[in-house]
Amino acid sequence: MRLNLAQLRQQARDRWPDILMALGIPAEVFTQRRNQPCPACGGSDRFEWIDKGSGRFVCRALDSLGGDGFVLAQHWLGGDFFHAAQAVARVLDGAKGEPARVAAAPTPHPQRDQRGRLAQLWRTARPVTADNPVGRYLTRRGLSLTTYPRALRYHPALAYWITLHGRPQLLGHFPAMLALVTSPQGINVGLHRTWLTFDGHKAALVHPVSGEPLPVKKLALGRSGDLSGAAIRLYPPEDGRLALAEGIETALAVREGSGLPCWAALSAWGLSHAVLPDEVSALFVMADNDANQAGQNAARRLVRQMQADDKAVHLLIPERRDSDWLDVLNEQGEADGQR
Repeated sequence: MRLNLAQLRQQARDRWPDILMALGIPAEVFTQRRNQPCPACGGSDRFEWIDKGSGRFVCRALDSLGGDGFVLAQHWLGGDFFHAAQAVARVLDGAKGEPARVAAAPTPHPQRDQRGRLAQLWRTARPVTADNPVGRYLTRRGLSLTTYPRALRYHPALAYWITLHGRPQLLGHFPAMLALVTSPQGINVGLHRTWLTFDGHKAALVHPVSGEPLPVKKLALGRSGDLSGAAIRLYPPEDGRLALAEGIETALAVREGSGLPCWAALSAWGLSHAVLPDEVSALFVMADNDANQAGQNAARRLVRQMQADDKAVHLLIPERRDSDWLDVLNEQGEADGQR
């Protein structure tokens, strides 16, 4: 289908942070604004969020040095411009609850569908054990798990691709933690990937030309637009109770520290847009204490939504600024060890 790009630009104006977060870009990208890593290609300070209604940004690794929200969506998703525009249209149409406004004409660029590839990747991965790189990584993060959620798996040699001079290039194969991303309907819609070393550290990957660090945590969706309401369902609800945190390791820390079953919402945006099963009657929102308030604001939005739905909801935030519940678990362990 051929999109009306002028109309799409008008519909997207002043809505770019929400659109791009729906595509999976973390909320903190839009609050820090200047001198930060690019959400798509990493680095340390190459990215600047400007917006001004059109989603403008700077990424000094791009030949164009940046662009508007469509260009950022393309940079993030890794496809062509039409693929990015389609993804934006899907987000906007989902927000309106209306059918897409498109002209009836065939397109030579069908939207990329990765569901089969991701399903095969998940099938070939292995269960997590204490003596494989994922188990070692979780131990190094301060977790003392005796069993591991089925939503986590270990891949012994996951490919890491970059774009170099406009073309994909394989950087190498590395051990990785895979986490299954599930939609509100219980459908597997993507994989979160964390590249590791064999001894359980995060992989230290660098760009072969610039030498800048590359992101070692990435989200892959079967189709763009599948992220709304999705989460990593680490533990099923128990007696109507469920906790919700942002990151995987934080959610595991909540389980270890409190005994509550916990899901990972992937980001502050994911937390604020969580969709819960009907069986959940008591929700525990385990927010991060972010210096920029992104985690707290997302948590409060979810709390208001749950209260409007007559759910029992409890908001818990660590006392120390710039900390999460994994930090709390580790600090408690250090305190216990000193007694």
